[in-house]
Amino acid sequence: LSAIASIGSAVALLIFTFVTISHIRVRSVTGAKLWVLVVGLVTLLATLFSFATTTLVEEPKTATALVALLALAIVLDLHVPAFGADAAPSRPVLYPIEEVAA
Repeated sequence: LSAIASIGSAVALLIFTFVTISHIRVRSVTGAKLWVLVVGLVTLLATLFSFATTTLVEEPKTATALVALLALAIVLDLHVPAFGADAAPSRPVLYPIEEVAA
């Protein structure tokens, strides 16, 4: 059961990392401050590195499963076509944020 929790934690950290990287790319639209995003990203990467090294030493089977799942996700993402013509776009469509008069 702890192996499943470890994989869940690693996946959550990876998702947060990718979301933060994506947010850095669109920060001009969201109005986010770059330094806040960078601090968050560095913290996430440090936590992920610490988690990965600890898991590799203490639970090598869990680390192997995590790498296998990540590889499978990448292969499926690159090689499985979208379902149907009305599938969601591969990149989000960003619309400018308009100020609302109070």
